[in-house]
Amino acid sequence: MATLWTGTLKKMRVEAAEPVDYFLSDGWWEVGSRVPEHHLNPHLGSRLEIRFTGDIHCTACGRATKKTFSQGFCFPCSQSRAEADICIVRPELCHHGDPGHPCREEDFAQRECFQPHYLYVSLTSGVKVGITRHRNIPSRWIDQGAVAAIPVAVLPDRRTVGLLEKRLSDAGFADKTHWTRMLKGDPDPGFDLAGTAGEVVARLTEWGIEGILGELERLEYRFTYPVLAWPDKVTSFNLDKDPVAGGILQGIKGQYLMFDAGVINLRKYTGYKVEVMVG
Repeated sequence: MATLWTGTLKKMRVEAAEPVDYFLSDGWWEVGSRVPEHHLNPHLGSRLEIRFTGDIHCTACGRATKKTFSQGFCFPCSQSRAEADICIVRPELCHHGDPGHPCREEDFAQRECFQPHYLYVSLTSGVKVGITRHRNIPSRWIDQGAVAAIPVAVLPDRRTVGLLEKRLSDAGFADKTHWTRMLKGDPDPGFDLAGTAGEVVARLTEWGIEGILGELERLEYRFTYPVLAWPDKVTSFNLDKDPVAGGILQGIKGQYLMFDAGVINLRKYTGYKVEVMVG
């Protein structure tokens, strides 16, 4: 087999083409030393192998590590860097302003958290609610494997929108994707995304929430993915147990490569150095 690409994994870069375009991107911590991206879509139907070299490096500081935390960090960085704090995955737990538990990096908070965030509904394995910054539209939805999404409100900061998402979840609106269902094919056409968006807007109105988007602003985005065949049974490769993953590349959705022999979530292995082979 021939070497196609060698680099340190991170989540694939996406472009909202028809279908979505995917690119292998290097996650090495020094930006100037990263290798060029590689377009994956042309390799659909080809035999690919991902070979883990055994090297794992923190994507923040470059430290060699035996395992990663918070998707790509060594343990010290996971305990000190703002982007590895619990509030990144659970924004309702933001502790900015708490004198006993201050924010890890004030500059990060102002740059990333205290910016407008959107509340949306999307269709992944089913209909769910979620949040994202404007600059992550539409990549956030593609990373989750959504086939459609509708923004419904814009809030002033991450904590405010995170608390609202939690309130909606407590009220019965789903906020999670079942990834195995998402990889078995497009969701049931019976799901009513627009109807759920209307229900969310009605609930926000009832709660007196400001920032609800007008009807003409609640545009529906739709996505198709480069898939030749869906897996009958979803089996995951594990590079920590077997350093080689691959087979015939049958599709890409979310951050998953789907082979005839199994699937792999490349984002899970952020910081792992790999060789990608074709042949």
